[in-house]
Amino acid sequence: MNVLVGFKETFNDLLKESEKTLDEIAADLHTSKSVISKWKNHTKDLKMKSLIKLADYFNCSVEFLCGKSRDQLNYTPKECPPFCTYIKTVLASCKVSAYKLVKNTSISRAQFHRWSKGTEPLLTSLETVAEFLDITLDCLIGRDR
Repeated sequence: MNVLVGFKETFNDLLKESEKTLDEIAADLHTSKSVISKWKNHTKDLKMKSLIKLADYFNCSVEFLCGKSRDQLNYTPKECPPFCTYIKTVLASCKVSAYKLVKNTSISRAQFHRWSKGTEPLLTSLETVAEFLDITLDCLIGRDR
């Protein structure tokens, strides 16, 4: 299943279960109703920080939030380290170089460079990397180590 479709389905289910309005959730998350609406209707890719905020809000893993796991949360999430440094740690632990990642995925060298300078990755890019490394999204971003 496409990660954005999985996110949309799970996010909509969580919205229904919460019985809160989009306005209430937007206020709780310090974002706009239009952003919540775009996520709800699958018209916007999410930045990593937004994914973490939503997973924390709904007390679930990013994997669950994206429809990749049926277990809502089977661990206590850790505070995520900065992705710009943590991606290098993850690659090293998986014995994969940045060159190999770029060569074998749709991640460009420029994109990887932007991440190393602090730009947040989008959900679709995170999924690409996690699938290539055969790890969970939560492991990739440091919530589950």
